[in-house]
Amino acid sequence: PRRLRLLHLSSSYHNSQHSLHHTFHRMSQRQSISKSPGRRPTSSRQSSASSYTSADFIHTSSLLNLRIAGLDHHFDLSIEPTSTLAALKSEIERRTELPAEYLRLVARHKKLDDDSMVLGGTIMDETGIKEIGIGLENGTKILLLHSANYFNDKVGMEQLNTLNKEIDKVDAGRKDKSMDNKTVHELITQLCCKIDGVET
Repeated sequence: PRRLRLLHLSSSYHNSQHSLHHTFHRMSQRQSISKSPGRRPTSSRQSSASSYTSADFIHTSSLLNLRIAGLDHHFDLSIEPTSTLAALKSEIERRTELPAEYLRLVARHKKLDDDSMVLGGTIMDETGIKEIGIGLENGTKILLLHSANYFNDKVGMEQLNTLNKEIDKVDAGRKDKSMDNKTVHELITQLCCKIDGVET
C-alpha cells in the first residue's frame, strides 16, 4: 500500500519518478527478505506427520469451526478441512489485518509450523496418503501469537507505519491544494529517503 500511495502521489510530478522507482525496488527487496521461507522455521511433511499422529484418519467434508483467540482478537472462523495452514493464516490476516508472515498458531499445545499441511484429517485414496492433515476438529481453539519474524522486524514495521501517516498528510495536501507542487515534490523526496533508511 505504501508503494502504491507514493506512486499515486508522484504521478503528477515527473521529477520524482526516478527516485521513487529506486525506492520501490528497495522496499520490494526488503519485503521479499522478510517474507522469505528462510526467515522462519518450517518442518517437513514427514516430521509434521510424526508430530500429529492423531491426524492419520480419512478426511470428512464438513466445515471446521475454529475458535481464534490471542493478540486482542477473539472470533470464530469456518473453513474447509482441506484448506492448508497457509490458507488459514491468510484468512486470519484478512480478519485481523495481522500479516500472515508474523503469525504463529498453536493448537492443543502444539505449534503449527508446516504451512502445507491441511487442517482436517489426512486425505487418503486407494494409492495411499495424498495430503497429511493436522487433525483439527470442530471447536478447536487456535491460539494466536507473534512469530519470531515479528520481533525481528517490529522496529522497522513501526517506522513504516509512521511513514504511512506522513504519506497520508502529503496525499491530503495534494488533494485539497494546501500544498503546492514544489512542496509535494520535496516531501516525496524526503519520504523516499526515510523509507530507504528503514531496516526490515
